[in-house]
Parts: sequence; structure tokens; C-alpha cells
Amino acid sequence: MPIHRTLLLARLAALAALALLTFGAAYASDTTVVVKGELKGSWRLPDAAWDGRAVILLHGFADDMDGAGDLSKHLTEVLAQRGIASLRINFRGEGDRKRTVIESTFLSRIQDTEAAYEFLIRQSGARNGHLGCIGWSLGAATEAEILGRHPLWFRTGVLWSTLPGDLQKFMMTLPGAAAAVRDGVSTYDAGWKKITTYRAFYESFSGIDLNRSIGLYPGALLTVRGSLDFVPNVDPELMRLAPGLPREAILIGGADHTFNVLGPDKSASERAVRVTVDWLVRTL
Repeated sequence: MPIHRTLLLARLAALAALALLTFGAAYASDTTVVVKGELKGSWRLPDAAWDGRAVILLHGFADDMDGAGDLSKHLTEVLAQRGIASLRINFRGEGDRKRTVIESTFLSRIQDTEAAYEFLIRQSGARNGHLGCIGWSLGAATEAEILGRHPLWFRTGVLWSTLPGDLQKFMMTLPGAAAAVRDGVSTYDAGWKKITTYRAFYESFSGIDLNRSIGLYPGALLTVRGSLDFVPNVDPELMRLAPGLPREAILIGGADHTFNVLGPDKSASERAVRVTVDWLVRTL
């Protein structure tokens, strides 16, 4: 092979490798990002060319952005396969599975979600008007409040195992809540770890009415819940209050608050992922 042809092929190979690093690696990647200040997250682009559809994921209480059993992370992988980008965040003062001292409040969760939205719309290629949000448990309650405060931000919303409308009343039923409000701080064993909370955390839910918030949101809405969830099933009431279309409530038989993801049978958690992805493909 002539030397000039060898050099040409080498240069082409180098360019191809550079292109892969520059563009190909962007697809299907799970990239750690600084959303704003101390707020960190993970940004994942689709496996193929991106058309601008994207969602934000909000985790539950004392959890992190990957979700129980890494189910939220798995959800973003499936979304990427279907062409949808995602940003999941670790709420400040909370988003670390090993963290035992919770220093977040409902207001800080709202502020972090607002910062996540601002990050999302700054991403090159994101299509305003084709954005969605997915929240799990307290993350779903956070999302519901955001939907009411910013009703035009999201085209579609998904609430996994969401909490009752009178949020402060419900949060005060949790272990350690009464002691934290009385004494300023309390520590209790949640089963998977010991958790310390402060009075300010519970007081931050004062005046929050998630039913009112959902009533202000005109977009598509999906709720997903297990029939064995310890949280009361408020989803039928949300379907009655939500003014937008389409709207749908899915109840997964035999599933708990985390869709049995921590057990050996993953059928319920896989169904939660499947119905959520199908919904987002249809409504974004």
C-alpha cells in the first residue's frame, strides 16, 4: 500500500474516532452534570438522533436520583432507547442513599426542580413545548406542586406513588415527624437506614394543597401506583380534578410503594416502566 494512502487511512480512522468521542459518545451516555451550584444531576441523551423531547425525574424522600433498586436509572435507559432525553437530579440536602441527615425542605425541592427546568431548556436541541416530568412518592408531590406553579412548563406529567393533597397532614404521620416538630430534631429507624429530620422540613409543607395544584395544570397526566401501596390511593381524585387531556390512572395489582423493585419478581416494576415510557412517547 502506498505510503500516502496509508497516512490518509490513518487520518480518516483518527477523524472517525474523534467523531465517535464528540458525537457518538453523547448518545446513550449518562453524564454527571452540575445543574446549579451544589445541585448535581445526570443528563442522558437518546441512543440515536435526538428530536428534542426530554423529561426531568424527581426522586422520593431520603433517596437519590437512581431511585429504589435503580429503577429511575433503568427508566432513563429505556427512555433513551425510545428517543427521549432525561435529566434526573439529587435534591440538595437529601439526594444520597447513604445520607442519614435530611436537610432539605419542600421549598428547596421546589427550587431545585425549577433549576432543573432552567438547565433543561438551555440544552442545545431541547424543544420547549415537548418537555415532561416524572416524580416518585415525595418527588411526585414535588412535581404536582410544580405543575400548579408553572402550568405551561410541561406538556405531560407522570406521578408514581404520589402523596395525598394535604401534604403536611400526611407527612406528620411519618415516623419521627411529631418528635422533630416538638423537639426540633429527631432520629428514627426507617428500615433501610436511620434518618434524622428537622422541624423545618415538616413545617415547609404548611399550606401546600396538591389537589389545587393539579387543578391548575392543563397538560397530560398519568398516575401509576401499586395496589399494595401504604399511601392512600388518591389517584381517582386527581383524575377528577385534572382539567387536561389525556389523563389516566394505572393501578398495578400486587405492587407496593416501590413496585416490588427490591424483591425477586420485577414484573411490577417493569410494567411501571413500560406504561410510563409508552405514555411519554404518546404525549410528548
